[in-house]
Amino acid sequence: MRDIIDVKGASGVFYRFTRFRDGNPLSAMGGNFIYAKQGEEGPHVIFAGEAQNLLTDSRVWWDRAVRDHAAVDLFTRLNISERTRRQEHADILAADAPAMNRILDSEAGSAGA
Repeated sequence: MRDIIDVKGASGVFYRFTRFRDGNPLSAMGGNFIYAKQGEEGPHVIFAGEAQNLLTDSRVWWDRAVRDHAAVDLFTRLNISERTRRQEHADILAADAPAMNRILDSEAGSAGA
């Protein structure tokens, strides 16, 4: 799998993410992250998230992503500004919400019903 991938938002802007490698610590800073699996044409995004602390928050759904969606890699993008993180996250989801985001949104909706 590639170490850098570009994810296109609904606005047409591309957001560059770097693959997390074992042995390299995750940053405790804020940022965006994605879980990906290998697809026929390269990495396929299965979940997109944003976090105040990438070190802890980017791993919250990791085990489920591996178990249910065959995730193999975590990619991150540092964004200290919460406003920027949220705008980029919304743009990515508006382009084509990844499968795991749709499932989690559906579960959250049915829990509040």
